[in-house]
Amino acid sequence: MSLNDDLTPSQRAAVEHEDGPLLVLAGPGSGKTRVVTRRIARLIQRGVSPRQILAITFTNKAALTMRQRVEQLAPGAGVWVSTFHRFAAMLLRRHAEVVGLRPNYTILDESDQRKGLKLVMEEIGLDFSHYPPDRMAARISQLKNDLTTAEAFTQRYEEGIGNNWDQAVARVYPEYQRFLLASNAVDFDDLLLHVAFMLSEHEVLRQQLDHRYRYVLVDEYQDTNAAQYRIVAALSQQHPNLQATGDPDQSIYAWRGARIENILRFEREFPDSRVIKLEENFRSTQAIVRSADRLIGYNKQRKAKKLITNNDEGESVELITFDDAVAESAGIARRIRELSEQHGLTWSDFAIFYRVNALSRQLEVGLMRERIPYQVAAGAAFYDRAEIKDTLAYLRLVANPADRTAFYRAVNTPLRGLGETSQRRLSAWADANGVGLIEACERSAEVPKLSKNAARGFRMFADMISRFDLATRGSVADLLTEIVERSGMAAAWSGSPREEDVQRLGNVEELITAARQYDEAFGDERSIDGFLEQTALVADADTIDDTAGRVTLMTMHSAKGLEYPVVFVLGVEEGLIPHERALRDLSGFELEEERRLLFVGMTRAKQRLFLTQTRLRTFRGRTLASIPSLFASEFEATRVDESHGTPQVYFDRDAFNEPEEQPEPAEPPVDPPTMAKNASVADARPLLMSGADLLNGGKPSGTVNPNRFSEGMLVRHPRYGLGTIVEISRVTSRTNVTVKFTHEDRIQTFIAEKSPLQPVGVKPVAEPAPARAATPDEASPGVPF
Repeated sequence: MSLNDDLTPSQRAAVEHEDGPLLVLAGPGSGKTRVVTRRIARLIQRGVSPRQILAITFTNKAALTMRQRVEQLAPGAGVWVSTFHRFAAMLLRRHAEVVGLRPNYTILDESDQRKGLKLVMEEIGLDFSHYPPDRMAARISQLKNDLTTAEAFTQRYEEGIGNNWDQAVARVYPEYQRFLLASNAVDFDDLLLHVAFMLSEHEVLRQQLDHRYRYVLVDEYQDTNAAQYRIVAALSQQHPNLQATGDPDQSIYAWRGARIENILRFEREFPDSRVIKLEENFRSTQAIVRSADRLIGYNKQRKAKKLITNNDEGESVELITFDDAVAESAGIARRIRELSEQHGLTWSDFAIFYRVNALSRQLEVGLMRERIPYQVAAGAAFYDRAEIKDTLAYLRLVANPADRTAFYRAVNTPLRGLGETSQRRLSAWADANGVGLIEACERSAEVPKLSKNAARGFRMFADMISRFDLATRGSVADLLTEIVERSGMAAAWSGSPREEDVQRLGNVEELITAARQYDEAFGDERSIDGFLEQTALVADADTIDDTAGRVTLMTMHSAKGLEYPVVFVLGVEEGLIPHERALRDLSGFELEEERRLLFVGMTRAKQRLFLTQTRLRTFRGRTLASIPSLFASEFEATRVDESHGTPQVYFDRDAFNEPEEQPEPAEPPVDPPTMAKNASVADARPLLMSGADLLNGGKPSGTVNPNRFSEGMLVRHPRYGLGTIVEISRVTSRTNVTVKFTHEDRIQTFIAEKSPLQPVGVKPVAEPAPARAATPDEASPGVPF
């Protein structure tokens, strides 16, 4: 069988494309990985050297899958297949001197980045209460993703552009970069930033790499940011054989710098491009494909395509309404058990997605009560544990003795009597004499005001690190084992009666297992730097064990690129999906990204898809009534109501649309489980809130003050979106508000006192946080559920 026998005409056209830029618009489940790997194999068949082919994707797991498929099609070819960050790390190690680094530089993870940033801010004298380090880190990350260097930002601020926060950033950003340089370290964003500028400012090097990588294939192109685009463009000038595979409808990472315009403007940026659409979905049933396609059709920032499938019709998509999160979690767990027993499905056939991590807690309780095993995708959880970071700090020091954050973490772990006072004296002496901290330890007898015991302890620490260095010729796993033993960590934990210490030792043993797997996978190419890169660049999706026999819980952002026979999507409610922040965005850009996010979640399902919403949602100890998501009316689904008599007037969108007065609802007879004892759903009425309520002083919208509306005011409706008030009229005791909505030019009249209309554009008094102050998965919803 030839490479193309089992391909559709569109797939075949992409695989057989010869030279020149190619844009493959690949809908969900359309076999894009097959197309990329088959094209690589065909290029090799044509006589293209494997070393001239570069394939890039976004997750380690996707890169591994792609690498394995290429190996099956072209054994021994050795094509470079990796993530953007790993490719950038490789280039930077080979050409580190170009940006002032040494090849053994360290990649700081987010927590170590925060530590370094705190050290810099403390030296400058910034108050953390006024300038939170997390927010500072987010702002600097945003600047780096936009290719704004510390020098460029400082110059911009000095020219009079910016505010008080920018003044602080202009002080911290350059000092933070100097700290990194002195530590011979980079953060995640530096990997891309350094390489992007390296290619733009060193033409000879750019030409060499352009000639080396004559065929560049980028998967998930819609998720590229400015730096990644700059890198790809630099490698596609003399040999513009760039294949960009992606889908604008699945662009969901704007919060971390992704630019959807990179794929929308591909033909303009790369003239003479060929565009091929992969519209046939091989993953999902017709019911799922039709529902998702209808939803995404409401977006305007997209390239038109129509999802189709030849799969069976399947069961209809279900939108289930529960009373509250307790009933929701119980209902989901019950359905999972029923479907498993009725259709012979394993637990690993099920996945549950949510918009924010906070929703997983009650869900876990529901699964535990049903005795259903589950796993939560959280890549950072294992590597964020103190004992893992302590062990890796030693390994980082062996690889890069200049790594200051690693030094501060390891030097007094386990306790050696080398506290902060001694560390500060050693550090100050090292800075004054222009030496590194390890050398300062070796010369600790020269450090003023350092006790004899501390000086001896620092010398012994430096000696230990140097002896580890002699062991680098062995495997990474063996070196880690020696570190754990000789550092004293193993003795401290194994001799402890505390259960948590036993668990710490077990976690470190698991780290050594991961290192042994790395050693086996990379053989003679293994290195300390390579293993540290692997641990630093781990992502949520990389931690999922498909064979674990457990239900998978994860955010919709982490679900990208995955598929499951049965999928549940939680919390299809205003403030969650779409996120409250998107409801405040007057441009509509964030709202479209939220719609794309739901589209991604829905299209992970192969056979069954369930979406849920609750009438009450408890968040941070407050139980408030929920408003169904405006997206709920945009996809095709069977509505299933499993609540118990909650009055529809508060939750049915159509009830909000009638100009006539609505009767007062009766109190429901059933107490929702998450309410306080003797409370009722009627008690929640004054707490019906949306994101706009928060901006208007946090007052619930049980009864609306009609005087807050005026003609020409911009308002938002939970179903119809943005609109402008064109007329206000008063009839007897009520006020009618007529609104012209931007979507479909709809004109609707509402009773002002009972309408869900919310004025938009009111800014908070406090300084707004930057757009990337927190990832959407971690940020709490703006609606105080």
